Amino acid sequence: MSGVRVVMPSEMSLLDGINSLRSVRKFKPDPIPEDQVRIILDSASKAASGSNTQPWEFVIVRDARVKARLKEPMLRTWLARLAGSTGMSPRMRDVYDEATEMLRNTEKVPVIIYCCVDLNRVGKSEEVRYASIYPAVQNLMLAAHAIGLATCLTVHGSTLTRGEPEVKKILGIPEHVKIACLIYLGHPSIRLGLPRRKPVENFVHNNRW
Repeated sequence: MSGVRVVMPSEMSLLDGINSLRSVRKFKPDPIPEDQVRIILDSASKAASGSNTQPWEFVIVRDARVKARLKEPMLRTWLARLAGSTGMSPRMRDVYDEATEMLRNTEKVPVIIYCCVDLNRVGKSEEVRYASIYPAVQNLMLAAHAIGLATCLTVHGSTLTRGEPEVKKILGIPEHVKIACLIYLGHPSIRLGLPRRKPVENFVHNNRW
């Protein structure tokens, strides 16, 4: 993958990309060319990590049969979690319904990427582990956005209660590798506006809280 560079389209600067990146949960079935996946992963590999350990590992899944097998433990544990949820607002219910629908259609999403951390190549503290993978994940998502693709980050399959043991077994991921998150990747089938966020003044504290 060395030598592959992301060239931002002239109409999208880095700041444009940051300010317009959205989570997309509906994708076209069109396949993603291998060279675009390489660009995205090369961008991920340029992220910072603790002591430059670069502990990331990415499992790229295209095979619909494998995706269907992965869906089973992830959907089962997700539905069990929803069954225990109470007092959900209508807005959150809509969000969760969209998330459930995306998960049900896992095998139809062109590419899914399990973003993992090799625990043998990173500090022992949990905070360093995740600080060494999530910058790479953000790079991955921004690079995909820059070349016209859509992503959705989820934590399905990333913990004991979200099906990680079964997912790791299906994918042959070794014991010393931790799944941090899952990225759904494809061409968006819907167009979304700019993300809605609170004003900066709502959460910035100068010099002290």
